[in-house]
Amino acid sequence: MSAKAARHSMGFVLGCCLLFILVGCSQTSKNDKPALVGVVSSSTEGRMEGVLVSAKRDGGRITITVVSDAAGSYSFPSDRLQAGSYHLSIRAIGYELNEPVAVEVKSGGTATADLLLKKAASLAPQLTSAEWLESAPGTQKEKSKLYRCVACHDLTPVMRSHYDEKNWPAAIMRMERWAAPSVITSPVRLPTAPPSDPPDPKLAAYLASINLNGRTNWPFELHAFPRPKGQATRVIVTEYDLPGNLSLPHDVAVGHEGFVWYNDFQRELIGRLDPKTGKTMEWKLPFLRVGFPEGLLSIKIDKDGNAWIPRFFQGCTLVKLDTKTERFTEWSVPDKYNGPESRCGHVALGAPDGTVWMSDSGGRKMFKLDPKTGHFDVYDSFPGYTPDKTATSIETAGRKSKGHRTYGIGVDSLGNGYFADISGSTIGRVDAKTGSVTLYPTPTPESGPRRTFMDKEDKYWFGENYASKIGMFDTRTKEFKEWTPPTPWNGAYPAVRDKNGDVWTVGMSTDYVHRLNPETGAFTEYLLPTLSANMRRIDVDNSTTPVTIWVAEVHTGKLAKIEPLQ
Repeated sequence: MSAKAARHSMGFVLGCCLLFILVGCSQTSKNDKPALVGVVSSSTEGRMEGVLVSAKRDGGRITITVVSDAAGSYSFPSDRLQAGSYHLSIRAIGYELNEPVAVEVKSGGTATADLLLKKAASLAPQLTSAEWLESAPGTQKEKSKLYRCVACHDLTPVMRSHYDEKNWPAAIMRMERWAAPSVITSPVRLPTAPPSDPPDPKLAAYLASINLNGRTNWPFELHAFPRPKGQATRVIVTEYDLPGNLSLPHDVAVGHEGFVWYNDFQRELIGRLDPKTGKTMEWKLPFLRVGFPEGLLSIKIDKDGNAWIPRFFQGCTLVKLDTKTERFTEWSVPDKYNGPESRCGHVALGAPDGTVWMSDSGGRKMFKLDPKTGHFDVYDSFPGYTPDKTATSIETAGRKSKGHRTYGIGVDSLGNGYFADISGSTIGRVDAKTGSVTLYPTPTPESGPRRTFMDKEDKYWFGENYASKIGMFDTRTKEFKEWTPPTPWNGAYPAVRDKNGDVWTVGMSTDYVHRLNPETGAFTEYLLPTLSANMRRIDVDNSTTPVTIWVAEVHTGKLAKIEPLQ
């Protein structure tokens, strides 16, 4: 159908979350006198480097985190903590606070709180999914299947389960009934029939061999990654609790005037955070499809500061929010391309002619919208490819065969469309003039390219989610390059390049924000204070020096601001 240029106000449903901590925008305090200092130590190690120390004001919803240096010292700049009472917490694998710590910060003064740590009774409650994968025995193929579980939850529930080889198949089939936005506390049913084939008995046997089936402890030694050190300790992390009992922010996007935007993976809403005040506002989008999940996958901000949101499970409808007038405009693709299998979750901005690209991973289509006329050009992402008809849902079609599925998309300086083929492990190019599609296989087979970023040099960056690598496709020379972060099973999801040339990625299985210098291949990995944050999207604020990184913690209902200090 043609564009629905209906500009209707959809006033925000929530203007809330007045927070009582004001967080400064500067990277370092203008006042040399810190607000809070201390030393972190333990009887086993003495002074400890790489301990994350977090301060959260009583009744507040903002958490500020710094990291202890080589001398075990930590320091909160004066512009990060207002006067008030704070609860302190730490993250240091294998350790916990000897006792609860509260501290009173006074205006103009410096409070002191030395922290004594003790050995934790068990590593298990502190392990990330990547650390479970490193600890457990098994082949790469077995662990790769286990890794797929982290989309809905970390691996701790799997490892703590008591299912035996006979009971695991029923549990697996039950979990396969849920759609991608599911979490343990709030599963979302698939809009299509779940797989009817019984699970692989080899997978059931493997899971029964590594969980707590018939035993009180795991039949293998638990291993953890080392604490941060050196440059990785030079960072300030600010986490903002979002409103609602079940907030699942999937994407975060840096907007204009200092605002940061986010969407929700289970609810049909987008939100705006003011980092200076901690205030949030949220807008609810209309329900379009009965029986389909309501949540959103991506949100992008254009050069004018407007937000663009594809409706994902709710069909191939693209929405633009004019952030100045708070009015929405929406466009839907023709009905014949908007079937129940459609999953239009990604949008790409920046084409020189003002057109906007949108992808349909279910229908395996690329759409190019002219917002002025409402006309959509339609392209088959994989000409001549017929999806596996034996797969009972599109969510499993790519896993049942060597298929193809469109994921993250981008556009180059000439207006050509690009996409990551997560199932076929190719990078696709759609010629904007001829409509011809060319697929370029990634150097690493079954790499799972996911979220993408086109830089000013027309280099197309992407996370190789299944291979745990960062990839780059030079759209001019047609050459690939790949880099591997030092942390195994990092599950690189996106890749974004900043103004200095560094490339950033995150993943669902670790709590690291990875920083790559492509020229040297060197990585710096910044650890977040929240366990099992489950990160999938990253954005860079290039207006600050050094740059500021934003991520959404999908499973913890937070947005995190990462400020490297060098």
